[in-house]
Amino acid sequence: MFPLRRTPKEPEIDWPALLGLLEDDDRRAAVARLAPVPGRESYLMALRRMQSPVATETLTAGRRLDTAARLVDRPTLAVAGMLNSGKTSLVSSFLSPAGQQRTLRGTSNREGTHRFVLWLPESWRSDVELWSLLVSRIGDSLGQPPENLAEDPVEAAAQYNNRSGEESQLAVALLATDPGLDEVGVGLLDCPDIVSDEELGLGSPQRRKELLGRAATLCSAFLIVSDAASSRDTTLADLMRIAADLMPGVPRMLAVNKVRPRQTPDQIFETFSPLCKKNGVSSIYAAYDYDVPASRPFIPQQNDDDDGGRGSPSRDNAVAVGLAGSSLDDNEPLPVFFEVASNPDENPPASIDDERFLKSLPQRLDRGVLFSQLHRALRINLEKIVWDQGLESIRENAEASFVKTQQCQRVLLDASLEFFANHNMSGEVSELRLHQSERIVRQLSESFAATAPWYARWGVRLNATIRNFVGGAGDLIRSLTPSALSQRAADDIKGRFRSGEYGGLIAPERLLAEIGRQGGTVVLSHYRDQHADSETPPRQAGDVVTGAEPADDRSPAAVRPRATDRGKEDSRGDDELLLAPIERAVTRFEQDDFTTLDPRRLDDAIRQMWSEIPMHKKLAHGLTPLATILAAFGAALMVPIDFGHSFVLAASIPELFAAAGLGALAAMWAGNQGAREVGQQAARQQLADFLAVLCDELGIARPDPPMKVRVAGNDVTLPPSRITRSETSGPSMPVYRVRDEFVGELQKLIPRSAESTK
Repeated sequence: MFPLRRTPKEPEIDWPALLGLLEDDDRRAAVARLAPVPGRESYLMALRRMQSPVATETLTAGRRLDTAARLVDRPTLAVAGMLNSGKTSLVSSFLSPAGQQRTLRGTSNREGTHRFVLWLPESWRSDVELWSLLVSRIGDSLGQPPENLAEDPVEAAAQYNNRSGEESQLAVALLATDPGLDEVGVGLLDCPDIVSDEELGLGSPQRRKELLGRAATLCSAFLIVSDAASSRDTTLADLMRIAADLMPGVPRMLAVNKVRPRQTPDQIFETFSPLCKKNGVSSIYAAYDYDVPASRPFIPQQNDDDDGGRGSPSRDNAVAVGLAGSSLDDNEPLPVFFEVASNPDENPPASIDDERFLKSLPQRLDRGVLFSQLHRALRINLEKIVWDQGLESIRENAEASFVKTQQCQRVLLDASLEFFANHNMSGEVSELRLHQSERIVRQLSESFAATAPWYARWGVRLNATIRNFVGGAGDLIRSLTPSALSQRAADDIKGRFRSGEYGGLIAPERLLAEIGRQGGTVVLSHYRDQHADSETPPRQAGDVVTGAEPADDRSPAAVRPRATDRGKEDSRGDDELLLAPIERAVTRFEQDDFTTLDPRRLDDAIRQMWSEIPMHKKLAHGLTPLATILAAFGAALMVPIDFGHSFVLAASIPELFAAAGLGALAAMWAGNQGAREVGQQAARQQLADFLAVLCDELGIARPDPPMKVRVAGNDVTLPPSRITRSETSGPSMPVYRVRDEFVGELQKLIPRSAESTK
């Protein structure tokens, strides 16, 4: 059952060195924070930021492995099973009569085990240091320090059964010692019954399995107790899987209790062998129901001298007492477990060797082999926690931060394109628009004036009245103000821009509405999350939350919004949170946009356009072409001023011509590849700058690498932003990456074995 030869030397794990790596937030840090402020995080720091329980589980698993060597001569066997399977009866067979009195046995739920009870040899208390280590290990595993099992049998029974009714007590183990265990030299962990009614408030089956998995890491061997009718019970299979998954390599045994005479020992072996082989269970023990007279031939006789004074009755006495219905005080019989064999001739009624009795198991355990198996199981358990749970959680979190940031960037780009792009009838982007900044307008006006032929300059003169009206708007606007003859045309042009017939007027409210339409209020959740955290008042120690308060005028329930209104309020709240940073972004872009057109290519394009204008188009609507063009430029600059400084006008050069009624010039410019590329090159830069500023103010990392935009059927890559990055004063969405350097160091200190990847 237990191998005599040792397996090849297991890799050693230096826990202090590994802990130093997991806590390092500098050179060997696990995580690089790329945005908003570059930095690094340690493995444990990242898990705590994620509020992951794996941080605590990692430290607990590491301490267990580090201290396991000190407990090489103090193994513990876990005894787990389902309700009324006979776990405590099995445990009692190893205890002294006084210890048996402190256990709780029976068939009703009131006699069920609803706490972990750790029975240890009494002699182990003499080593204070190791005793303290044992106590701390059980506390680390279950998350709560243990308490002592009462000496009084009545009080002990109440503790066993958790009659206080507190579910939290399930994680508080009961600690007891017994001189009967001194001879065998092992501890026994009596685990709570797995099948339990959750409505009793004593812990759901799932919660019990979770705690059982934690407690299993304390034990050097795992004994599962079942009844003969549970070979296909899913709970039994779950128990075996828990032991196999959390403690691979640790010996696992099955004890089948309350077997009826109609099933022979070899039939028990045949029934349970497939499940045992599947889950790595090495041995099957059986105990026949002593309440059934026909069971006598299958209850092997034990030598009374081997009982160690623990009061276990012999087979004949057990049956006699069982038939008499004696109570515990009358020396209630205990089940006699023996190892079953596949050969019927080697099982009762035939005599068996003493080594096949379960009670002889502790003496047959090789402490060295047990420790080697326990150490291996603890190492594999630590590997799984560090690699499969901890590092994998950090990777998923880092990848999620990238995905979420890209979603935000895409929403902001799509919203920006509603203003910085001209769309055709099918909704596709046909061309990008220019921010009609003072620099762009100055370049256009100067280039058009410098390259205009003599006939195009007629009629261009300043209008003093309008110049006084615009006042401090700047010399450029005053120089572009049309004559009185063209003032009505300029007003018409401004009206077309304001109405949205041409160009895109970027107002903070309109941009916010477009971001919302693109789903921005959902993906920009960091603003809502921080606002929700700041509005949640800390609950005081004396606060009581009830659901039966009357909704009078002073009650919060009286003013609580209806469910249908809360969605509207949440939407308005999101808009209020996002509007301020959007206003800052628009204002900052207006101030920091220094994009200019390529002057040489601009002059060449305009000169070519002048040369292609037919003579009969020289005059249009009583204005010379240059006067009309300058009127369009002046109107473009005055539109944001009319609304306020938090507005930006984006319009392509052909749109400027079209708004001025110069459709022919618009068509000529759009049809000239060189002329069109002059404006599109600057428009791509402005779009990239606007997106970058918008990301800055909303706490989103700038796109890296730059994003692509599909324009006129072609994918166009936006250039890097030329506007200096600025930190937001509001909440931000961080971006993380797992560092390869950390993974390499981790592989050196705790290599991934083949077992940990199963």
